[in-house]
Parts: sequence; structure tokens; C-alpha cells
Amino acid sequence: TAMSDLNARLQNDYAILQAKQKTAALRAASIRRLQRLLAPHLPTPCQRALDLGAGQGELVEALHQLGCAAATGVDLSASQVKLAQTHGCKAVRQGDGLEALQALADQSLHLVVCFDVFEHLTHELCASWFAEIQRVLRPGGRLIGHVPNGLSPFCGSVYYGDLTHLWCPVPESMQVFCRASGLQWIGAYENIGASAGMKGRLRSLAWQALRAALAFASTVETGRNASSWPWSRTFLFVALRC
Repeated sequence: TAMSDLNARLQNDYAILQAKQKTAALRAASIRRLQRLLAPHLPTPCQRALDLGAGQGELVEALHQLGCAAATGVDLSASQVKLAQTHGCKAVRQGDGLEALQALADQSLHLVVCFDVFEHLTHELCASWFAEIQRVLRPGGRLIGHVPNGLSPFCGSVYYGDLTHLWCPVPESMQVFCRASGLQWIGAYENIGASAGMKGRLRSLAWQALRAALAFASTVETGRNASSWPWSRTFLFVALRC
């Protein structure tokens, strides 16, 4: 069918159909943003890391620059992997994320990162991925994930903009997968992508005012204090392997 053909093309040509190609300058800026996002949450030590759904290799390169020298990545999409290698990132290979995890020995990684992937998987597959992530992490190792935020009034463009999304997570749903797999939840964190410059600082200040209004409205509606909830259109979450 036409839909089956589209799904197959989205898997193979994801970067092209979803217009994910980036110039060298945009890619470098993305790597810097990822470094700022990841740095506060990395485990110590952090040498062996795996990026599931590595895309064009930006996160792998950010990890290399943060000292995770042995970080590698795997992505299902041939077009994404080709773009990574075109940009000089040879640490990303094509493959299935679950199969990549299953091929690893117990307690063999310090870190697993999984950005913008879980929303593409069924709940059953998510449970399998979490179980394998828990198995391959060393004690003290961490999972750092990133997903659309169903709590945010701004998440529609992220969630509906990608035809391969199957569901829209919230922090509570990701906590369920962590608990079920034996990972200890650390927290959920906003991602507004603000730079370190003046423009970024102004955006951060404006965002604090906006998120306070959103949290107040939610608290009025639910009767629950929502000041600590993430309100950005995507959120980062971190879990620990005890």
C-alpha cells in the first residue's frame, strides 16, 4: 500500500523526508547545545557510551568532546548514518538499537543515551529496550533520554511533525519504564535550547516567566503543585543503574 511504502521510505530516507539535513555551521551549533544539555548529567567515569538512534552523529561527537572517548552510536536509518559519515563521524553505524544492546555484555557501559527514539517505539518495545539498557549499564551508569513532552502546550509541532511518532510521553510514563526495568529515576529536565550568549540569557529569563504562568494554570486546574514539572516542548530525563 501507499502507506506501507511511505513507512519503508521514512525508515531508509528519514533524514531526507523529514528535512533533517544540516549545514556544517548548524551542526556545530547543535553539538555545542548538546554539550551544554548533557554535561550536568554525565556519570563518572564516562568512557564507554552508546547512543541509540544516533542520527547524524552530533550527540556522539558531543560526548567525545565531553571526554567520553569510546562513545559510539547506532541508527536504523541509512540516510542518517550516511550523513553522519559525510560529516566525518565514523563512530555511527547502521543497525537496530535493540539488537545492538543485545549484543553487549552485562554491565559493559557507563552511559546509554537515547534521544528522540522512544516515541517511535511501541510500549512493548520500549519495555524491552529499558530492560536491555538496565542490563548493559554498570552500577553507577546512567541512561539519558530525550522525548517530546505531552505536558507542554507547545509539543504539537514536535509530536505531529514526525509521521513515525507512535505516542507522546510525559515524565510519569517514562518513570514507569524505569521502575519496571529496575532503573532509579533521577529526574526530568526542560530543554529550551538557549545559547550561552545574551540572546540565550534573555530567552531563559522570558521562559522562566512563561513557565511560572503555565505551572500556575496547571496547579489551579489539578490542585497539584506543578512548579517542578517540565513545560518545554521536549524534556530530558535521567535514570541511574544502582
